[in-house]
Amino acid sequence: MAAGRALVLGATGFAGRHFVDAAAASGLDLVWAARDSDAADVVCDLLDPESIRDALAESEPDAVVNLAGAASVGRSWNDPDATMAVNATGAVNLLEAVSEKAPAARVLCVSSGEVYGVPDESQLPLTESAPVRPVNPYGKSKAEMELACERFSRDGLEIAVMRAFNHTGPGQSDSFAASSFARQIAAAEAEGHDAVELRTGDLSPERDFSDVRDIVRAYARAVEQGLTGTYNACSGRAVPIAALLEGLAEHARVEVSAAVDESRLRPEEAPRVVGSFDRLQEAAGWEPEIGLDRTLGDLLDWWRGRVNQ
Repeated sequence: MAAGRALVLGATGFAGRHFVDAAAASGLDLVWAARDSDAADVVCDLLDPESIRDALAESEPDAVVNLAGAASVGRSWNDPDATMAVNATGAVNLLEAVSEKAPAARVLCVSSGEVYGVPDESQLPLTESAPVRPVNPYGKSKAEMELACERFSRDGLEIAVMRAFNHTGPGQSDSFAASSFARQIAAAEAEGHDAVELRTGDLSPERDFSDVRDIVRAYARAVEQGLTGTYNACSGRAVPIAALLEGLAEHARVEVSAAVDESRLRPEEAPRVVGSFDRLQEAAGWEPEIGLDRTLGDLLDWWRGRVNQ
């Protein structure tokens, strides 16, 4: 049964803003929740349980969508405690509040392909039954969140966990690779340069990249159809990070080269990660629609508008 009113935590974030568009197109009645009262319908902070209960009481939702939290692997190495607090403890706070104030509401919690850690080549493409072995603080925080979801599911809440693999697109922070590349190219164009040397991390790992607009459409589909259980949201294709740079270079108005910045290297990287979205396709009829070339072109255009403001 489709949910009518959905309380969306993190509605003003990168994925949140795109989700609002996708969910509205699905006919959902949305209530925006964020820590800033000026940016949302209701105030809600995952680390403030009382604010969560108040938001639930005010919105009386049929569904709760948790898109809030720390989203950066790189930043999680710098502040693992904060990442664990908002992603794991914050999720427990939310689920406890839903159990108390809106126990009939379906819940969607966003996890990550990072929970799979460094998979063996024999395990690819990753399905939802693959071992959960996170190797970074961000992945560990999402694995803890999933454990909480399992516990509250056993207690009666209807919860869907979406393991989103890498995704990018317009509006993404430049703390992520593709967006960092796009910002540097757009800045060089705006400054009138003929060429730009991008500062990058390791370009060799292969990752499963999707367009954020496809990923949030998967979230909206899950809410609309009332899914429960765990699902991968991914493209089913692996490309090297270098392909992001090369794709952006094709859209650039300057010559693009790259140099490795040691500060951007991570302590441990999986050489190749790719997921399977078969379970989500079978359950909800979802599949990715937006190609990587369009994603990168739209991302670069978004940064062009931003650096020229």
